This record gives sequence, C-alpha cells and structure tokens, in this order.
Amino acid sequence: MKRQREEGLDIIVLDGRIDQDMSEELETLLDECVKDNVKNICIDMIEVKHICSSALGVLVAVKRRIKDHEGDIKLVLSNDNLLKLFQTTMLDKVFEIYESVRECRNSFD
Repeated sequence: MKRQREEGLDIIVLDGRIDQDMSEELETLLDECVKDNVKNICIDMIEVKHICSSALGVLVAVKRRIKDHEGDIKLVLSNDNLLKLFQTTMLDKVFEIYESVRECRNSFD
C-alpha cells in the first residue's frame, strides 16, 4: 500500500489481499489524506485479488467524509471478481470505477 501525491490528487495503490489488518492500515492512510485536506483520491485496485467487507466499509465511510469537503474518491479496478462484488453490493452506484489510473486522474479535471 502506497500513497502518491500529485497536485490536487492523491493516488493510493493497493495490492494483494485487503483483509482486516490491511483495512485498518487503509483507514489510517485515508484519514491522513483527510487531515491533509486532500479533496480528490484515486484508489488503484488493479493488483487487488480480494477485499474484505470491513475495507469496503472504510471506503464508503471515508468517501462520505471527503464528499462533505467537496471532494471524491474514485476507484480503478479491472478484476472481474472485484467488479462483480461491487455490482452485487451496489457499490458500483456509490463509486465511479475506471479501468486505468489515467482515466481516473483525468475524471477529476
């Protein structure tokens, strides 16, 4: 998990399995973004193989907080299983989902 800072945008790169421990780390990292007054966050999940329900809850909670400050969190993912998970849980209606970081980055312009 790493954070890349760009002008007006942070990119959070996740990979592997996002389990309970990783979801706590993700929450800490996203809280830092909020404290740093980052308005727009792109979460790169291209290399994520699995995400637990608590991590999904973290994403939704932080998205609400960012929205309150006129910002947004958008996702990058292409794994069919993850896409199905987001569709089944209707989170594809909550988050804008892109196939590449470039598309996600450009959507904030």
